[in-house]
Amino acid sequence: MRVSRAAIRAALSFLVVVLAGITTGCVDQRAQRNEQALNLLNEWFAAAAAGERSDTLCHGLGTLKHPEVSCADMLEHAARIDQATRHVDRLADMDCFGDVCGTFVQIELTSRDQDGNEIHEHALLKQDDGIFRLYWYRSDSLLDLLRAALPDSREAEKDPVQQAYDEITARYPALYQYPPCYDIRVSSSNLRGELMRKDELNIAVIDALAADCGESFCFGLVGNKIAAVCP
Repeated sequence: MRVSRAAIRAALSFLVVVLAGITTGCVDQRAQRNEQALNLLNEWFAAAAAGERSDTLCHGLGTLKHPEVSCADMLEHAARIDQATRHVDRLADMDCFGDVCGTFVQIELTSRDQDGNEIHEHALLKQDDGIFRLYWYRSDSLLDLLRAALPDSREAEKDPVQQAYDEITARYPALYQYPPCYDIRVSSSNLRGELMRKDELNIAVIDALAADCGESFCFGLVGNKIAAVCP
């Protein structure tokens, strides 16, 4: 049985419409999810400014996995920001953070504290059963506090790769989703892109390299520079 060209064109047109509907639906769902996460974060910031310090305002798993600061600590440092100055620089979906996977939205902001100093804030929200909760929050002042509290002897005991990884994830919290390279030697065959200075990383470039590599993507160390590695 021969199929006419008109029938083929009609079938292809129908397929295009279906695929367009699927794509639009996914985009709409992502936009709604991101909006929900941003709304929750604004509510969390407002609660911090109002003096709320309850553990119920943070995701329990987040404080369990990252016990170096409490929910009250995060709220306290968020309260130091002038809310009117907050500006969202980056909003992105994340599938995993550390060793926890799920539905995450990561939000980076540039703000000013009550004294007018420029501050960078990083917030991660996790969705469970359709509801977002604050999973992880860091600001410049909170990171300074953490670095000051870390004993030098403990830092010196770390593997160089781990030290470099801790430094870049403190500077760029969005990179927590990618692990350090352990027992993997960086070579021309597994290196992706150029070697990068730790203070000049381009997150968009790294995300693109990681997407091309897949789950095996990791960070290596060559001298004082960071290597994007795809084993």
